[in-house]
Amino acid sequence: MKKGIILFILVSLAISTSARPHPQQPSGGGYEEFAEDSVDIDDRNTRENPVFDYYDDDIDIPVPSFINTSANRIILNGADWGALRRAIAMSDRHPVSIVNIGDSHIQADIGTGTVRELLQYDYGNAGRGIISPLRMSGTNEPQDYVFTSPNGWTADKLMSARWPHVMGFTGAAIRLTHENGQLTIGTSERDDYNPFWSVTIFHNGKMNVDRVTDASGRDVHFRAIPSRDYTQLLFASAETRVTVHFTTSGDIVVFGASLSGERPGVFYHAIGNNGATYATYNKIGNVGSGIAPLKPSLVIISLGTNEAFGHLDTDGFYRNIDRLVRNIRHANPGVQILLTTPMECDRSVYTSVKKKVKVPVRSRRGRRGRRSSRTVTKTVTRRVRSYAVNSNIAPLREAILRYGRDNGVAVYDFYDVAGGKGAASRWISAGLFSRDRVHHSYKGYHLQGRLLYEALVSEFRDIKQ
Repeated sequence: MKKGIILFILVSLAISTSARPHPQQPSGGGYEEFAEDSVDIDDRNTRENPVFDYYDDDIDIPVPSFINTSANRIILNGADWGALRRAIAMSDRHPVSIVNIGDSHIQADIGTGTVRELLQYDYGNAGRGIISPLRMSGTNEPQDYVFTSPNGWTADKLMSARWPHVMGFTGAAIRLTHENGQLTIGTSERDDYNPFWSVTIFHNGKMNVDRVTDASGRDVHFRAIPSRDYTQLLFASAETRVTVHFTTSGDIVVFGASLSGERPGVFYHAIGNNGATYATYNKIGNVGSGIAPLKPSLVIISLGTNEAFGHLDTDGFYRNIDRLVRNIRHANPGVQILLTTPMECDRSVYTSVKKKVKVPVRSRRGRRGRRSSRTVTKTVTRRVRSYAVNSNIAPLREAILRYGRDNGVAVYDFYDVAGGKGAASRWISAGLFSRDRVHHSYKGYHLQGRLLYEALVSEFRDIKQ
């Protein structure tokens, strides 16, 4: 019994120690955390471990009447998108890169996948773009790519309590436990429209690529171009899946890879992490320099939902937006930024309900050694979960709009587009929300992606300067 108590104490101490910040983790010039003491554990689990109701690949979703189509536009706030429009117009000759950074709405890559498919249909498919080892990090992963390994790895994700090793700009980090490793990277079998001619593997530490094989195990002719933060592999043939065999002379941490067709068109890179906030991306400290090799012309930041489940601090939220925007602009001169606002959603509400229940009770043994059973009525208090509109969304939306106006940063006000106040109940009734009332259904994400695509294309084609 004493050994069990001692073991419990040691485990408890280990957990509390692991929650402390790691001294080697870069601070990125400061960031602000939001108090989580008011966050319900069920809501937090929902946001960090979403479950989507069903799979549906039909992106042709009718637009419901409650969608505010007149608001479906980019609010430029004085930002000059002239260079971006010219780049899009020349996408048939040179690839254009768009990066969308966000939370669980982006990690699943349902809505962003819709935007990618529609933009690439219009302007050309430059390649799948960035993919991350999300499943290897212990979380959900989009269904259109493969990122696996037979080797032993230790993994961290953005919302881990601590990062024993450096965290990458993708919000996922896997560390090889041996000197020799393999990574199998590619597009899924159902998405054969995305062959690639090169793979750029983002990592910390030295990677020596010895061999590359295709899906059948045959050698692929390649040329490796090493850099400080990544290794680019150029192939002599188009591939849909490769296994990279490599060695390392020390620790190596892999963050993700970018698949390129080495052709004109559009890249639409999606970087999403369940539970993410502006503050957690600021904690990484190098998001701007991390995405720089992707050469983005436009960075879309889709955050704000998770902040609405913590202590409301609009001033701190505003400062966190500013830190991330400045970090991205500093490392990517000339890049355009587009902020999106979160739409209305629900949060858990709990009430205590008293209820009378019958409880079986055994009486004492009688003279013949038998027990008689009977029931007694007791009043018990139960915690009942229901839902109500998350009132924090609206002021955070206003903070995003205010930041855009103050700093000449473009904003896509999806809160207004989705239907504004009362939109959550209408989306739920229309089957556009998942059962958790925070995430959309596949149908809802396809609709959101289509609306964003239409707003972007309208601005890309606008000839005003």
